[in-house]
Amino acid sequence: MNAKELETHLRLEIKAQLSKVTQANSPLIWAEIHKSNGKLNIVGYARIESRIINKIIAGQLTPGAAIPQLEQEMDCR
Repeated sequence: MNAKELETHLRLEIKAQLSKVTQANSPLIWAEIHKSNGKLNIVGYARIESRIINKIIAGQLTPGAAIPQLEQEMDCR
C-alpha cells in the first residue's frame, strides 16, 4: 500500500468512526463537526480529523479509540 492509499484508507476509517458520533455520546465533537442546523461543518470536521490523526500517530491509537479520548480532553478545557 503506498502513502496515498494509506492516507485515503485512514481518512475513510476516521469518517466511518465520526459518523457514529452523536450529541449523546460525544457532544463536544458533535458540536465541532456540525452547524447549528445539524449539517456538516467542513472546517470543524477538518480540525477534528487533524486532531484524530495526530492522536493516532502520537499514541498508536485506532480512530475509534482516539475519538473518546479527544472528547474527554475537550471536556477538560
